[in-house]
Amino acid sequence: MLSIVHLSNNDLIGGASRAAYRIHRCLEDCKSDYSIDSSMKVIKKYSYDPKVISLKNNSYLWKRLQPRISRFLKSNFKTSNQSAHSIAYPNTGLLKEINSNNSSNEITHLHWLGDNTISIEEIGKLKGPIFWTLHDQWPFCGAEHYTHPPINKNGIEINDFRYRENYSSKSRIFDENGFDINRWTWKRKKRSWTKPINIVATSNWLFECVKKSSLMMNWPIHLIPYPINTKHWMPINKLHAKNILGIDKNKKVILFGAIGGTKDTRKGSHILKEALNILRDSYFEDIEHKIQILVFGEESNKEFIDNLPIDFLGSFNDDLSLRVVYSAADVMVVPSIQESYGQTASEAHACATPVAAFKIGGLIDIVSHQETGYLADPYDPKSLAYGINWILEDEERNKKLSSQARLKAKKYWDSRIIAKKYIEAYHSALSSY
Repeated sequence: MLSIVHLSNNDLIGGASRAAYRIHRCLEDCKSDYSIDSSMKVIKKYSYDPKVISLKNNSYLWKRLQPRISRFLKSNFKTSNQSAHSIAYPNTGLLKEINSNNSSNEITHLHWLGDNTISIEEIGKLKGPIFWTLHDQWPFCGAEHYTHPPINKNGIEINDFRYRENYSSKSRIFDENGFDINRWTWKRKKRSWTKPINIVATSNWLFECVKKSSLMMNWPIHLIPYPINTKHWMPINKLHAKNILGIDKNKKVILFGAIGGTKDTRKGSHILKEALNILRDSYFEDIEHKIQILVFGEESNKEFIDNLPIDFLGSFNDDLSLRVVYSAADVMVVPSIQESYGQTASEAHACATPVAAFKIGGLIDIVSHQETGYLADPYDPKSLAYGINWILEDEERNKKLSSQARLKAKKYWDSRIIAKKYIEAYHSALSSY
């Protein structure tokens, strides 16, 4: 039996962790068909899944030392890039436990690791065939999980391609100064990862980034999107969903959601706010009686409301609540300016909800322009507002977009389809190991 052990910081909190858990579950649910066993090892366990194992790091010294070292190294580093930065240093001491019982028929499958799962140096000492599903750019970048956004808050274009250029001192972005934590972290990866790892890119954009990276360009790479269980993730009657949420059935519902709601600028809420104001001024004179805007992932944000009919729903820890919210929506807006995949967009499609997004990153793979939603010109609030209105203005069009969105989710991202792709990739790696 082929054994897959997934390594992730946690199993449920955050988009990347939820995606890792879904990959584990889609494999475990197919175990009888493919003679496969899937389990997870995590630093923090939140699910009740018995196949998820919590790693026990009892090193008091490491627990005290790691946060202090991380704070010290980052204290002299200045950047406008608001993405998380992880140095994954020093060693955690968990390598022996992670490598335990590793056999020739076992694959270690890495996911989002962050600062305190295992160190860069420990990754280089993992046994056996290694797979790594990329949930962001960190594995082939320096300390940053995403490169600088293509436009900064002042509208200045930034081309951050250091990951293609060996993080040379000449490639450093103009608005960074102090200790070059990105270069230091990348050089440790280059020094430690001498054996190629099987990389899984979840979108064509991420695939191309890897192929152009100076660290991983020659490593084996597979293109496999995130799975979603379409028997579980399915639409609820729209009128019933609106009734559950206490929304007038005659109002059109615009939905936005992200971890942290409107706080993460990478998710583009500042552009969405502009687009909503354009909708109010150019398309809906009496917007408060025609439109209801919903935001999940955040309790409130008075500055974002700006005389718009917005309700903040807070965060949800269960899929059923999210299904209700997606199903109530007439359009899901994903205005990210950087997105490796776009899991909220695929969840919306599984619930038969069309998506308006920018034509960037992984969203290009999910949203079929004018077939399952609308892909607006990148970072243009006018184009985004037009796309939202285009989805909403024609009821028959909206129904067709909704139907096609659901069909796309079932055809390309269903759990059983993705499980088969992973199993084929695993056996291919084992045969050449």
